[in-house]
Amino acid sequence: MFIEWNKERHSIGIPTIDNQHRELFVITNQLHDLLDKDQYQEEAIKILKRLYAYTNYHFASEEGLLREYSYPGFSDHQNIHKTFTNKIKETLEGIRQKRNFSLAPLLDFLVEWILKHIQVEDVKYAAFFKESSIETDVNFSVSDQKRYDVLDQWEKQKLHLEIVGIDNQHKELIYILQQTNDLQHTSDSRRKIYLPIIIKKLFYYSQFHFSYEEEHMAKNGFPLLKEQQESHKTFIREILNFAEEYKKGIISLTDEIILFLKDWTINHILTEDKKYKVFLESDKEIQS
Repeated sequence: MFIEWNKERHSIGIPTIDNQHRELFVITNQLHDLLDKDQYQEEAIKILKRLYAYTNYHFASEEGLLREYSYPGFSDHQNIHKTFTNKIKETLEGIRQKRNFSLAPLLDFLVEWILKHIQVEDVKYAAFFKESSIETDVNFSVSDQKRYDVLDQWEKQKLHLEIVGIDNQHKELIYILQQTNDLQHTSDSRRKIYLPIIIKKLFYYSQFHFSYEEEHMAKNGFPLLKEQQESHKTFIREILNFAEEYKKGIISLTDEIILFLKDWTINHILTEDKKYKVFLESDKEIQS
């Protein structure tokens, strides 16, 4: 393992953020694993796109937290995030244009940036929350009670595919939808501030999840992969359309929008993704 998560050294004491930091370690290690391959341009692009999506999701989560509790260093922290995402975006473009792109300098940058950011910048706001006696993990992570409610519904509707990585990501999507639903019952001013953050989280986390899921399906030779990809693209387009309309003031957060998000996600898991579970089970039976 290239970069290993150490709770004592890397945890800032906020479970949701710590979990997201761990995922950044995982993606960085996936990039490092490519160094053993002769040709890695195509795979590097896929993983970097995943890193870009997940980083934007993580930064949106973190910035929502900092905004919620009026962290005095919010603007500076946000600018640091922008610099990092711009670097990943530029790197992606560079890899697309170069055949012999070296990953080593990028990996050095990623490790240095991630560790420094967590151990210096993120520790600052964690200390601020602690000094202010703020219980931070009840914000955009969904409270413990809400998580219980979501998981209860998860079990009742039998949404699990018994594919650990995909199931965990589906749960996170459901949590984000719960946040959207909760925001519907707040004031207009609060909704105006936080809805764009949650929509940004949903957009980027969906991209991250779809990339992971499609790669999982491709490796296992799932025959309906193209149909899945088209369905995923449709969902992303809907989120983008909603975001654009909201920015223009054309629509507000309505029950219909929430219903669409919830129904699409749950129906997609119960119908399209269940087909993948059935395929994996039948494939195992054939091999045995």
